[in-house]
Amino acid sequence: MTEFLCHVGFDGISYSFSKRNLSDLSVLSNYSTSSQYASITTDNIYLYLSDSGYHKIEKRLASDFSLVAEIGSPGTGNDQFNQPQGITTDDTYLYICDSGNNRIVKRLCSDLSYADQIGSSGSGLDQFSAPQGIATDGTYLYICDVSNNRIMKRLCSDLSYVDHIGTAGSGNDQFNSPTDVCLDNTFLYICDNGNYRVVKRQQIDLSYVDQIGSLGTGNDQFNSAYSIATDNTYLYIGDQTFQDPGGNHRIVKRLCSDLSYVSKTTDPNIQIYGLGYFNSSSPPMSPSSLNFGSIIW
Repeated sequence: MTEFLCHVGFDGISYSFSKRNLSDLSVLSNYSTSSQYASITTDNIYLYLSDSGYHKIEKRLASDFSLVAEIGSPGTGNDQFNQPQGITTDDTYLYICDSGNNRIVKRLCSDLSYADQIGSSGSGLDQFSAPQGIATDGTYLYICDVSNNRIMKRLCSDLSYVDHIGTAGSGNDQFNSPTDVCLDNTFLYICDNGNYRVVKRQQIDLSYVDQIGSLGTGNDQFNSAYSIATDNTYLYIGDQTFQDPGGNHRIVKRLCSDLSYVSKTTDPNIQIYGLGYFNSSSPPMSPSSLNFGSIIW
């Protein structure tokens, strides 16, 4: 069994893809790249990465990071993107937050060909304002609609609207620029970035369950809870800042059950963007492998 945490990041000079040990978060391998990755997902054979800077999607082998295929150029067409951000998969299709075009795009994993899309700029039920993080359980999509301060729930099959939660604020049913979301078999875990917290909610009805966090550098605090992934037991949270070079710049490991602190790692020279969990022995549609973080450039 091959199992690891993976992330994309930037050290001030170059972008990279890294694999980390799940137990102690130590680096196993690192690949430097000229691509400006924002997010990553996997079907436990291939990696799918959104390249926000070059407006494209890449498909790579998880084993050696070799390039298999890519699609995209700047624009609004079916095979174009404007700063693609979060990406997730149900092992047949990719679902991509085409953030600058305020839409969700559905594409085949096999050849990256276009399948469908939904969205335009606005606050309506079929509209978005800078969609960013995205996750799926194979039936539904859960989308961080950042500038509308809400989480959207939509069907994978036809991308139609199901439900949503959120308005601007700091209450239990409010958000301040939610940037990423992941899921286990029952719950959603949301990076409520502007409120410096991680929020736990029920998948079935999006109802509130729990939260952890405030602004700071302590073990139960965040500078920028920006990206998140899970292996169904632990959460892995990319905590960083873009304004302060001396910010937290760390991955924080917490229990899914009660959100309690487990451990952390500090990478003072790297900004951690997308996070993800890879398990080569997982069957298709293992929820823990489906969602990773993202960043707006």
